[in-house]
Amino acid sequence: MWLLARGAFCSRSVLVRSGMLRSLHAHARASVAVAWGAFVDRYANCSAKQRSGIELHARARPTRLALDRLFGCPPDACIRVRAVGAGMRHALVAGEVLGGASARTVLAGFGLNSSWQLGKPSVDDSIDRIGEPVVCAVDGTVTQIACGREHSAMVVRRHDGIRRVLVCGNNAYGQLGLAAERSGGDHGLPRHGINELTALSDVLGGGEEPVKVQCGLDHTVVLTSRGRVFAMGWGDDGQLGTGLQTSSKCPVLVAGLEGTPIADISSTTDFTLALAVDGRLFYWGNAEYGQCMVGRKIDRVLARMNVSFGGGRIKAVAAGGCHSLLLTEAGQVYACGYGALGLGPDKLAALEPTLIGGLDGVEAILASTDRCLAIDNERRVYSWGLGNSAGRLGNGSAAANVFSPEALSIDPALVSPSMTALGNDIAIMVS
Repeated sequence: MWLLARGAFCSRSVLVRSGMLRSLHAHARASVAVAWGAFVDRYANCSAKQRSGIELHARARPTRLALDRLFGCPPDACIRVRAVGAGMRHALVAGEVLGGASARTVLAGFGLNSSWQLGKPSVDDSIDRIGEPVVCAVDGTVTQIACGREHSAMVVRRHDGIRRVLVCGNNAYGQLGLAAERSGGDHGLPRHGINELTALSDVLGGGEEPVKVQCGLDHTVVLTSRGRVFAMGWGDDGQLGTGLQTSSKCPVLVAGLEGTPIADISSTTDFTLALAVDGRLFYWGNAEYGQCMVGRKIDRVLARMNVSFGGGRIKAVAAGGCHSLLLTEAGQVYACGYGALGLGPDKLAALEPTLIGGLDGVEAILASTDRCLAIDNERRVYSWGLGNSAGRLGNGSAAANVFSPEALSIDPALVSPSMTALGNDIAIMVS
């Protein structure tokens, strides 16, 4: 049903027949996207001379994307992006394509797709065709996307209002939660196109729904509307939080959080951060670099561990590869672990959360394997971490490392903290 200005309700079919839906689409604001890193060059809406050391298919600075090219639509189509995700070397963008008297939900992906992590097989897997878009229709509205090494997951609100989880890609360790295994194509890989995670309904309570998914390298974590956390996939380093070094092909409840509703989760590699509604912080998974924030290195944390933090109430968390980030309600960012932490070239390791200088009024933080982003209240974007030939740090250089937060050249009007994805080699933000 659609609500009109006079307060009267009309069905979608009535609007289509009357031409009013076409008028609504004509006045809809199209999304604008910027990206940098691997495979971005194919979708850039302007040409640029490649800098020395940068991969031919990459862009080393934030670049406006031609969304019509990515979605395979006519240039005059109106595309409203609803969710973005980026993983090891692939990215997904979900949106509504408005045109004429119709609106359809489309999932567009680019990058590596050997395990069908973009949702379905590529038309051509040859090396010179890598990066071409893969487009899938989705029944419902995609509200959130996460991407791992070779798999992807997303939360979709169906037309009846019920949320579900869709998964695709590599299922070698059960990270898709699809217990019935099969091999896709001629490669003999346990890979799948888009499937619903039906096993999740077996463990959810009445009225309980998924609200967020996170993809580690080879595991998946799901947060529900009741603040419970489930995990599946590779578990040798405690990624599933069950207290055991075992993997699972179906969702299992993370242990030790009973009676403690979780508000948010973050995972991109082999550990998970969970922020409770009451402000407490929990950790499980690999911790060999001291990224667990307890003052020492731990090989693996098999069951959830409570992390004490005295720097103020935590607003957000971001799990990287060898490092963790915390954002306080005061807008300050703390780092812990190993690597280019944002603490300068002389401090590459910290066993406890350490304040990153030069960042104030931060509203959002993101972390991936070897890099980080922070977005402040004036929509300035800061980047730091280990560089590579994909230009993933967004500063125009190839392999140079950045040890302290560096502002990127992005129009603040194009920055939306809630619509930003940071993968290992690709970053996307949509306004």
